[in-house]
Amino acid sequence: MKATLAVAALLIVSASAGSAADMAVKAPYVAQPPEFSWSGFYVGVHAGYNWSSNNWTSGGVVEDPTFLVTPMKPKTDGVLGGVQAGANYQIASWVVGMEADWAFLSRRGSSDGTLLQNGAPAFGGVTITTTATSKIDWLAQFTGRAGYALDRTLFYVKGGVAAGETRDNFSLTQVQPGGPTSFIDFGTKNNTLVGWTAGGGIEHFFSPNWSAKIEYNYVDLGSTSEKFNFVSGVSSLTFRENIEHKLQIVKVGGNYKF
Repeated sequence: MKATLAVAALLIVSASAGSAADMAVKAPYVAQPPEFSWSGFYVGVHAGYNWSSNNWTSGGVVEDPTFLVTPMKPKTDGVLGGVQAGANYQIASWVVGMEADWAFLSRRGSSDGTLLQNGAPAFGGVTITTTATSKIDWLAQFTGRAGYALDRTLFYVKGGVAAGETRDNFSLTQVQPGGPTSFIDFGTKNNTLVGWTAGGGIEHFFSPNWSAKIEYNYVDLGSTSEKFNFVSGVSSLTFRENIEHKLQIVKVGGNYKF
């Protein structure tokens, strides 16, 4: 009897050991990094280059409509730099957001024209040269953004409102045939213009909080009609000029996301 019980106990122990050996060994738990999200607020800086189109077209001379000025196109191509801030919200792979940016523009441009009367140079052999000078001191953009994210890389488009401070100068110079050149008069107009902007770009996060981007913007600040009053001797003329301010911008920048 004792021998039978010993054999039964030995069989039970052997079966238990075999079952334990057959049990799968669980892998140790490894914490997974949190999924990246574009949602949140950010601030940053940018720098770039702009190509401008400041088109001046004559509206005639108030005192004598037969006088016109040839078209002038001062170029203010140059570098710019500024800051931006905004917020994003991610839904699946889609990202929407708002952004505001401000930039300082560096360059003033000039273009020359001629005063005409009935399509011919005015005052016979005396040439009146006109000079248009334009500058945009600063530019602000308030835009909405929408894009598609491939993990940490975002392809986006943007559009909204643009505003800028413009400085436009108009001057007259008298050129005598074979003689001296004499300055007549000038006038300056400063305006804050509001228009629209559209563009797009690519942004990539190279760390959890830091990103870099490259972006294109088209900006149209609209047009303004200005009157410039000139006095020469005892006579006075009022020139009307229609001025358009348009820009194309390519810029690079960096953002910090909170």
